[in-house]
Amino acid sequence: MKVDRCKGFKDLTPEEMVCFRLIEDTFRERCLKWGYQEVRTPTLEYLYLFTSVGTLTPGMLRRGYSFLDWDGWSGERVVLKPDGTIPVARMYIENMASQKVARLFYVTNVFMFDETGRKSRERWQCGAELIGVNSPMADAELIALAMDVLKRLEIKDIRLKISHAGLIRALLEKLDLSHSEQDRIFDQILNGASGSTNAVTGYEGEILRIYGEYTGSCFTANA
Repeated sequence: MKVDRCKGFKDLTPEEMVCFRLIEDTFRERCLKWGYQEVRTPTLEYLYLFTSVGTLTPGMLRRGYSFLDWDGWSGERVVLKPDGTIPVARMYIENMASQKVARLFYVTNVFMFDETGRKSRERWQCGAELIGVNSPMADAELIALAMDVLKRLEIKDIRLKISHAGLIRALLEKLDLSHSEQDRIFDQILNGASGSTNAVTGYEGEILRIYGEYTGSCFTANA
């Protein structure tokens, strides 16, 4: 009898679990030292939680593991959470809104379908959220925390990439593109597709000009 695991999912052997626990324990230890508290959210969340804030664009929506949570009379569409941030924000609003500032962290598995089966459909995410502080210093704190964790793990040649979904959306909306084209490019960028920049070829100068308007910086097309 042939027994196969689901395509796109991975078993962790005892040797791999040693590495997994090392990363998880290091992340937990540093977060606690920085004053963050550990939380855990359910594997299933309502689908609208993600679609309402744009975390799942139409292109990404088809890659989510969603189904109807049927109770015999009616039902709500739910999804295996594709990201850890939005559920933590939901939990904060539901349980901790009286706190002006919350420093929270988590280690969780997230799910996103891949048609080829070559990429992992279950990924583990270590995340830290600083809620209630809207300032550059808050961003700097999270970046410093991330660097602290990576250095503790003795990872060399660190290259940090920083993005902002709102800024990407704002830039795309300024271009002469249809909504479907904006969603397609946005999906590619969020998914880290290597060819995503090809989708905006010819718009580089306009993107830099608009970016300068949003940030107060000056750029040229050759910058």
